Amino acid sequence: MIDPDPCATCEELTSVVMAVFDSAGHLVRGNAGFKRIAGGQPMTFWQLITQPSVSNLLGFPADSAGLIHAGLLTAQSSSGLMLTLTGTLRRQADLIHLVAGYDMDEFETLAASLLALNEDLNQAYRELARSKQAVEAREAEILRLSLTDALTGLGNRRMLDEVLAREVERCRRHGSPLSLTILDIDHFKRVNDTWGHDVGDRILRETGAVLQQSMRLCDIATRMGGEEFVLLLPSTDIPEAVLCAERLRSAMAAHDFGLSAAVTASFGVATLAAGEDGPALLARADGGLYQAKGQGRNRVMAATMVAK
Repeated sequence: MIDPDPCATCEELTSVVMAVFDSAGHLVRGNAGFKRIAGGQPMTFWQLITQPSVSNLLGFPADSAGLIHAGLLTAQSSSGLMLTLTGTLRRQADLIHLVAGYDMDEFETLAASLLALNEDLNQAYRELARSKQAVEAREAEILRLSLTDALTGLGNRRMLDEVLAREVERCRRHGSPLSLTILDIDHFKRVNDTWGHDVGDRILRETGAVLQQSMRLCDIATRMGGEEFVLLLPSTDIPEAVLCAERLRSAMAAHDFGLSAAVTASFGVATLAAGEDGPALLARADGGLYQAKGQGRNRVMAATMVAK
């Protein structure tokens, strides 16, 4: 069946470039193939054809059918990509007619190159993503180590300072209570002097384990230094904090540390007061600790007054 309007079909072709230019080189009309090269830009004949020379083409005498060129043409797309076309140029009256197809071998080679390049680019992105994840994981590990006490695995003093400041701010913002208990292993110097520092280190590690086993999920346990540990108790008032400290004291006294003498700890407890900051809260709890030691050790003392 003959297409009733072959020109309409040609207008929609993208694999064939069809265009008509006036004598000044301005576009009169172009099909979908031309628009594909032009990218929606008003390209002139001079901008489109780079080889052979346009001046030579236009100066070449046309044959009886108006043909001035048949064969290869090098065209430049609006994006700067150079394309090889095969077709004809005819001059009829004051118009120049271009009908050309893409060089399929070049097109297939270009397509294969683009696919390979795209795969290389995707591979590079995947490598970059893996490298980024590895760097982020390493940075997270470095941060974790910087906030961890190497001996006990609990948070260190730096972590205590950061978390305490954050929890004080949260307490002020939400109006919830915040308590803190500080414990000190009783007669720890005697442990080191009698059994040695290796045993002393083991006692510290096991004390950290007792804390972790006895604390709630929301609590934060840290080793402040030496034989002193701090347990931060969010959303906890003073009666609850005292009960928590008593539970820890009993757990310490009941734990078998493998020594001929019992290992106990003394506890000081304080709850954040109005207008108080983290260091002041810690200082008040430390005051309670010294009261507990002064009254015989292995006991809990709650600090109720703001330190002056």
